[in-house]
Amino acid sequence: MTSGPTVETPADPGRGHRAWQVAKGARSQGLLIILLSLIAVFSFASPYFFRLNNFLDMGSVAGILGIMAVAETLLLISGGIDISLGSVAAVSAIVLVIVHQAGVDIWLATVLALFVGVGIGALNGLISVGLDIDPLVTTLGTLSIFQGLAFVLSGTRTMIIDSESFAFIGRGDLLGVPMPLVIFLVVFGVGLFVERRTTIGRAIYAIGGNIEAARNSGIRVDTIRISLFVASGISGAVAGILVTSQLSSAAPQIGQSYLLAVITMVILGGTSLRGGRGSLVGTFIAVAILAVLQNGFALLQWSAFAQSIVLGTFLIGAVAVDQRARLRRSR
Repeated sequence: MTSGPTVETPADPGRGHRAWQVAKGARSQGLLIILLSLIAVFSFASPYFFRLNNFLDMGSVAGILGIMAVAETLLLISGGIDISLGSVAAVSAIVLVIVHQAGVDIWLATVLALFVGVGIGALNGLISVGLDIDPLVTTLGTLSIFQGLAFVLSGTRTMIIDSESFAFIGRGDLLGVPMPLVIFLVVFGVGLFVERRTTIGRAIYAIGGNIEAARNSGIRVDTIRISLFVASGISGAVAGILVTSQLSSAAPQIGQSYLLAVITMVILGGTSLRGGRGSLVGTFIAVAILAVLQNGFALLQWSAFAQSIVLGTFLIGAVAVDQRARLRRSR
């Protein structure tokens, strides 16, 4: 995922940089048109869509996916990928409930669940980077391992958790804004700062563009790559914790729908599967598109399977656009 021709990044000077900025701007405008069109369609189709409470509900649901999408975007830009997020969410949630039911304070159990995400992320990074195994293969393997572990630990059953204070992070609000959305906005702001304003952000683009050139320029390539896997693991654990808080329960299958949604949002937002290109702003707009789709389908009582068809179509279309863009640049 990290090898290949040099790809221009936002830090690159000259005509290539200007062309990259123009292409990125056009992509963002296209996504905004899609988003506004969907809002218009669903507002016309349902009298309940264009209401403040409905938009806040959308943010609450999409915020959980958005947290994972932020980490996945930066990882993909660096040339990596993590498809184990769903299993991380599931096993983290199960561990949280088991530990709490054993008598551990709910917030200490929450911290331990976060460390589960750290551990899985570190394992993904060490295998992928340290053993030089393709990250797709690595995280496919850990997806299977930890999904199975979640079912074993839970006995395949839904586990109930009863804590009013813990329920706040999933169902509470801050000045009327749902907590999952608040957490997503904080994570997005931190990620955007790292992407745009730090040497680490520039290094992430450089690693994804040409890993050997980045290494030769003195960038601590392996450390940054492993750190991004750890960040991805943490994002999966946070998602599992928030879902557990919302539902007051944890189940081993809670993360099964996350993979397609998160990858689709990131690719649709303009991040290349081959690394070196991407934008958290594009991912943010793509998260909003997915939120509108999910909410609109629910209000109109359309089948969830139809939503899967739309997501799959978006994913294929976004990858096709990325490949055509690469062909044009290679010429």
